[in-house]
Amino acid sequence: MNSTNSKTDTVQTLGDTTSVGRLVVQLRQAIESGEFRVGDKIASLRSLADKCDVTFDAARSAVTRLETMGYLQRRRGSGTYVANWQETGQASQVQPPATVQTRNKSVALLLDNKVHHYGRFYDHLVDCLQLGGFGTSVFTWRHGWGEKEIQPVLEQLEQNPPGAIVIQYFNNGRADERINKLAVKHGIRVISSLTTRVKRPANWHCVEPDVELAASIAVQRLLDQGHKQIGVVVHSRKIDPSLPSQSRKRWTGHSSMIIGAGTRMREHGHGQGMHVYYHQMIDDIIGSSPTHPVNRELMRQWLTSPDCPTAFIGEDVRMAALLRVAEENNIQLPDNFQVVGIGNTPWASLMGFPSVWLREDLVAEHVFNLIQMEDRLFEGVAHRIVLQPQMVERP
Repeated sequence: MNSTNSKTDTVQTLGDTTSVGRLVVQLRQAIESGEFRVGDKIASLRSLADKCDVTFDAARSAVTRLETMGYLQRRRGSGTYVANWQETGQASQVQPPATVQTRNKSVALLLDNKVHHYGRFYDHLVDCLQLGGFGTSVFTWRHGWGEKEIQPVLEQLEQNPPGAIVIQYFNNGRADERINKLAVKHGIRVISSLTTRVKRPANWHCVEPDVELAASIAVQRLLDQGHKQIGVVVHSRKIDPSLPSQSRKRWTGHSSMIIGAGTRMREHGHGQGMHVYYHQMIDDIIGSSPTHPVNRELMRQWLTSPDCPTAFIGEDVRMAALLRVAEENNIQLPDNFQVVGIGNTPWASLMGFPSVWLREDLVAEHVFNLIQMEDRLFEGVAHRIVLQPQMVERP
């Protein structure tokens, strides 16, 4: 019963207010109180979603977590049933025989220090890991890191090898080769996420939102509104001369967004109607922040130029900054002026513009599933999972 208490404590400590977390707590309490008895069949995912007023994805995620925690058991072709969770909890305290290998339940997170959807991905993933009984070590990198900052991280991974590493664009990929050597040496499972087109070692698993499709969806919405001149706001790209000429841009910065937008424009016969605008990289620390005076001045120039497009797409924070610059400079925008963001972050909600959601919640769920999968299920194959984004309208 100690393991049951630890599960309860974990959820209380998390203070999870997501729909998935609330449903996990609700179902767990129903099971522990005896409302649902061992062997009882629970409702289908669709019925559960309707009854509890959550999405189908949230219901599926909650059931998956409870299965991981030992409360539920799926039977192929039959449904999902309440497991003998008390015995499961006691059995989990018994050490397996030496001939049975159990996977290290510690996870190292090597993440970008930015907020917006990266931060929400982190929140969702840590939630999943804690509910699943995994320990985490978090390393966040900053622009401008060099060997001095990277080496201590690598040393710690060498001294205390985790069972899995989740890596999200860690220092622009410059440490990938060394991380991969550590992974191969210690049998560490590596999962990269939210890295768009950045190349990764072939043996790493990968879970990504389809940023190219997200830009295409954003452009399509504007085309449907009658716009034929659309601006795409991205950050300036550093071209790697070591790559083949045909690949130098495709693996750099916001290339996915440019390709997705351009392809959709050409499909509708407006290939000359896309205009790419670049926020400048200020330095290795600030990056291409749209709030920096240099980039604010650039946006003022874009919006006041005679050939300014009637619509823009870009990351939410860049669209919010664009609208703010127009307001602060009293720029008279056309009546049909529109922006569509990418990310569905609080910026879009605050400023009231539509945005394409990259579904970082589902990205986190899939990463978690890859972390906890048994080695035999991979069959030596690296998994590549690409998730479809979703347009979120606002009044």
